[in-house]
Amino acid sequence: MTDSQITLWGAVSLRALRVHWALHELALPYRCEPIQSRSGETLTEEYGRLNPKRKIPYLTDGDFGLSESAAIVGYLFRAYGAGRGVYLPADDRAQATSDEWCYFVMTEMDAHSLYLIRRHGHLPEVYGHAPAAVASAEEYFLKQLAAVTPRIAEADPYLFGDRLGAADILLTTCLDWAANYGIEVSAPALAYLERTKARPAYQAAVASNAVAGQ
Repeated sequence: MTDSQITLWGAVSLRALRVHWALHELALPYRCEPIQSRSGETLTEEYGRLNPKRKIPYLTDGDFGLSESAAIVGYLFRAYGAGRGVYLPADDRAQATSDEWCYFVMTEMDAHSLYLIRRHGHLPEVYGHAPAAVASAEEYFLKQLAAVTPRIAEADPYLFGDRLGAADILLTTCLDWAANYGIEVSAPALAYLERTKARPAYQAAVASNAVAGQ
């Protein structure tokens, strides 16, 4: 594998932002195909052959292709993270703990809460208006956030010490997503967000995610 072969499909999307961030954090050169959701670009025959799920983001690294933002971020960290100043689990238990965070964020925060709010609170013309479901999802998000807030408060400065890990990318994007939806994020979570979003790679990723889609 050589990092010059990396192409990312996706822009103007929180989930694409995760991958842009990982690529910038690892200082990997890549090409971006700035296709967007609900633009018709994921429905083309060409893209369907590449990614039958017809979702973004999608990443190719040479002849290897991968969808799902969390899987892509994890792959990039494992494949290219050595010597690049990021957190890499040192043993099976450390990897399991990192995975625990990643699975928690992607299921309890993203899929079961924030994505439901997005679908039925911010895109009702596409998915239908369901205020009770949105209110329930917000309540559920806050319950799950409260469960992990003590651990977030211990982050110094990141979940696993002084190096940013894949789990930090996923957690940051979900916490920021919630804050942008007007959900009252806990003070420790907001302090954590200030630290992670101040990273130059995050700022570069935001610009790439936005500019790529213009």
